[in-house]
Amino acid sequence: MYQKRREKLAAMLPENALLFILSGHAVYSVGDEQYPFSVNRSFYYLTGLDRENMIYVLIKKDGKPSDALIIERYDEMMAKWVGGKILPKEARAISGIDQIIMDDEKWSFIHRIMSYQFDQIPHLDVYADFTKQEPDQIIPSQIFMKEFCEKYPYVNVNDAAAYLTSLRLVKEEEEIALLKKAIHVTNEAILNMMSHAKADMGENELEAYFDFVLKTNNCGHSFPSIVGSGKNGTVLHYSDNNQVAKDNTLVLCDLGASYQYYNADITRTFPVNGKFTPRQKQIYNIVLKANEYIMSEVRPGKTLRQLNNMLIEFYKKELSEIGLLENGKRVSDYYWHGVSHMLGLETHDVTLSDYVLRPGNVFTIEPGLYLEEEEIGVRIEDNVLVTEDGCINLSEEIIKSVEDIEAYMANNKDK
Repeated sequence: MYQKRREKLAAMLPENALLFILSGHAVYSVGDEQYPFSVNRSFYYLTGLDRENMIYVLIKKDGKPSDALIIERYDEMMAKWVGGKILPKEARAISGIDQIIMDDEKWSFIHRIMSYQFDQIPHLDVYADFTKQEPDQIIPSQIFMKEFCEKYPYVNVNDAAAYLTSLRLVKEEEEIALLKKAIHVTNEAILNMMSHAKADMGENELEAYFDFVLKTNNCGHSFPSIVGSGKNGTVLHYSDNNQVAKDNTLVLCDLGASYQYYNADITRTFPVNGKFTPRQKQIYNIVLKANEYIMSEVRPGKTLRQLNNMLIEFYKKELSEIGLLENGKRVSDYYWHGVSHMLGLETHDVTLSDYVLRPGNVFTIEPGLYLEEEEIGVRIEDNVLVTEDGCINLSEEIIKSVEDIEAYMANNKDK
């Protein structure tokens, strides 16, 4: 599987190209404590390896690709403190890459490539993944390529992000299976929250019931869980989760399990006492109707921007009918985020500008309405897979109708 991905990537690159993808490294938090290491997802996508301080090297010369993997040398003493580095035979077995180079030999290895394979190429195209979240963010690829360009200043440096994104946008069967696993565990965890929910329970206590199921299923979190009750549910990325869920309030839970780096991203909203009030039910059903409407409109050829515009037009009609658009109010007063984002190895997975949907894409559908003055926040989020003529709801098993939620909470309430 990883070999096929690397072959596809090589086919996309121009003739006479050299590519480096770094796995990344753990950064320090306080003192000598490091944040948990999180591998560069494109590196993982190409190699199946999730260790830090590695570099994947792809060489394309005369139409013939070859590759190598640079890894850290095993250190017996460090192994006693933090565990051993991966051995060459292990890295080779997982990735399928035969040529393994030790990190302390990387520059001599690179020099051989530049001197013997590309010595006749005056302006070599060199690629790296420069994806980052902020303009002033310093990433490992920048540091590595700066040193590379100091040694070889005549090269043309290019960003490989578009090539990598094009590959990652279309999910393979193996990836869909991992996403389904993450979604299934998320469902179990949400049901555990619902069965234990009761008035005046702490948001953090509800969150703990979710966490327990993830831990027992060998899953991590896709992102910090959002468990917002009442007014907190109207804050899009609320994650303090430190208030009390009062009686007759809704709890908005936006969370997901991560399994082998594939992420579920699900939102469900339920009454903490198990019973919707008439007003809560009215708002909830509009959002549920919106969720189902947008899902029915998904098909290849559309963009996420088009789906979001369709949702806004839907809300104009629905909110007008219940008087929420009077006195100069607009849809944006109750809904201000996009209805979808791509999903996969990252929760907000990679995409391209104005990307047109095609079979194999996986993304979220998450309409919401937020009435701060009434302390009602509702969002219903599913994860869907684009097919040849529509989409499949990968999270269909997770209950979301008023009737199903109330029945489940009534019949499974923690005694």
